[in-house]
Amino acid sequence: MVFIASILLLAAIGVGVRWYTQRSKSKVRAPKQPASPGPELLSSARPFLRQVAAYSQRVPLLGLKERYARQLEKAGLRFELSADEFLALKAGALVAAIGVALVVYLSAVQNLMVVAAIIFLGFMIPDIRLQASVQKQQHLFLRALPGFLDLLALSVEAGMGFDAAVLRLTEVLEAGPLIWRFQTFLRSVNVGKTRTEALREMAHKVDLPDFTTFANVVIQATETGASMGPVLRTASADMLSRRFDRAEKAAHELPVKILLPLFVFVFPATFLMVLGPVYFQFIASGASGAL
Repeated sequence: MVFIASILLLAAIGVGVRWYTQRSKSKVRAPKQPASPGPELLSSARPFLRQVAAYSQRVPLLGLKERYARQLEKAGLRFELSADEFLALKAGALVAAIGVALVVYLSAVQNLMVVAAIIFLGFMIPDIRLQASVQKQQHLFLRALPGFLDLLALSVEAGMGFDAAVLRLTEVLEAGPLIWRFQTFLRSVNVGKTRTEALREMAHKVDLPDFTTFANVVIQATETGASMGPVLRTASADMLSRRFDRAEKAAHELPVKILLPLFVFVFPATFLMVLGPVYFQFIASGASGAL
């Protein structure tokens, strides 16, 4: 009975949250936000998150909020979630984890260590998902960067200016984290920032050593008046070399990383398949009684 009551309570809470969010959407239609490169996260719960985030704004967690704001920027979710909304999401995940832990404790396993593990896992799931989004965006960014620099160098050597070449490439290439970042760079230049300021701001937001090196090279070429074509061609070759180095490093680390799954999953299953029939034949033959 306790288990059924707990399940019904959790279901009622979920239905209530869903009803509240649908009611908020029907009453107030939020203004349309710019397109975001990140996935749509909990769109149905957004009005509820905004209500909770209004309370979290009063909590003085400036350092934590700045760190999450930067992580959301790197994950491409700045138009999806604010730092306060993400903290509200963590609070909601914590409440849900406490409910699940209570159900497990009352119905199945009465162990405080299991309850603590469920609560901790529920509290950390938003951070895990956010870090996974950051790594995915960075991987896509680094994967597209060498080819983009090749085309950029070719365009500049053909006579186009740097900003004009970037604009042309953002128009014809497939959308992705790299294109969105350079579109932000162009918007910064259009509102009055210099190329140096826009590139430094972009490098700070991306926070990748490869792109920081490229940005510093372009800034140095801009300040010294050097020809941009050879500089971009050299930067592109350097990016390709770094990419091959990372691939070789990953290939060398693969045998070491695969040892743990082998010892934990593959080898025990193999031993059971090979030695299991031998053991049962040994028991059936009666030889074990003679020992």
